[in-house]
Formats: sequence, C-alpha cells, structure tokens
Amino acid sequence: MEILEKAKIYLPGADEITLTLLIEDATVDVINYCNLAEYNTKLDAVIVKIVIQNYNKLKVQGISSEGFSGVTQAYTDGYTKDVLLMLNKNRKVKTL
Repeated sequence: MEILEKAKIYLPGADEITLTLLIEDATVDVINYCNLAEYNTKLDAVIVKIVIQNYNKLKVQGISSEGFSGVTQAYTDGYTKDVLLMLNKNRKVKTL
C-alpha cells in the first residue's frame, strides 16, 4: 500500500493535495536527516507517522500550549520520540 493511501486512511478528512505536499516534505526531511543519497521504501512507515504529525500541527503552528476552562493542551516541538527512534536507526554517518 502506498504512503498516500495509508495517510488517507489515518486522516480521512484530509485532501489529497495537502497530503501529497506533506509526503514530499517529509521525504526530503528524512533523506536529509538520515544523510541518504536517495529514499528507501523501508522508511515508508516513518513517513506516514511524520505526515500524520505534521497534518495535525497545521492548524496550531506557532502555538506551544493553550488552555480553556482549566484544561491545558501542550504541543510537541519537532518529531516525537518514536519517529526519532525510527529515523536514528536508519541514519548514516556523514563524512567530510
């Protein structure tokens, strides 16, 4: 199953154009973070997780936390621990 199809399942209200752009951005981020020459499909699962996280952050960009009626909600900055763990497992050492 393709990344876009998986993202649509996890984010049923999302439009295809937004998801496609998020997938492209996440792919570039993963290639750069992991110091890869090209994308490897074994990273599809981490791309899906990044797309979901970034989609959910779209409407709250720039907000670190908010509170209403005694309920406080905090937003993460950067990738979650599980995404970083997956990325670090595939990260190549960059030589100069």
